Amino acid sequence: MKMRIFLQQKLWRDGAVTKMEALGSKINWRYLDDTEFDKQLRLKLLEEAEEVRVAQSHDELMSELADVTDIIDALCVLHNISKGDIVTLQHKKQAERGGFEGRKFVDTAEHSEGGFGESYCLAQPNKYPEVV
Repeated sequence: MKMRIFLQQKLWRDGAVTKMEALGSKINWRYLDDTEFDKQLRLKLLEEAEEVRVAQSHDELMSELADVTDIIDALCVLHNISKGDIVTLQHKKQAERGGFEGRKFVDTAEHSEGGFGESYCLAQPNKYPEVV
């Protein structure tokens, strides 16, 4: 039987590899060390976040959020971070800066010269370009 090869270059779920091999596919995979695994988990998080962004239905959104949660869990294990620590930090940030319940979308921000806001934006010009 002739096989067609398709480039993947991404992290797959363990069960997906097993399932595809059981269906007759030849999956060429390699074990990642901690550094490579960390890099690929972070890339996978971006991929799944994009899938959250384009989800069309409630069920699709739930499925993609579950994928994001799995990746976050894997990053926590890899870096020895407890979910409790994350929740504590989340609550601290909410207490200091608030959450997103107010739905405040900022189009532009005007900061005084020499102030914190100006230096914060100037340090990240690709993220916060100056409007002239």
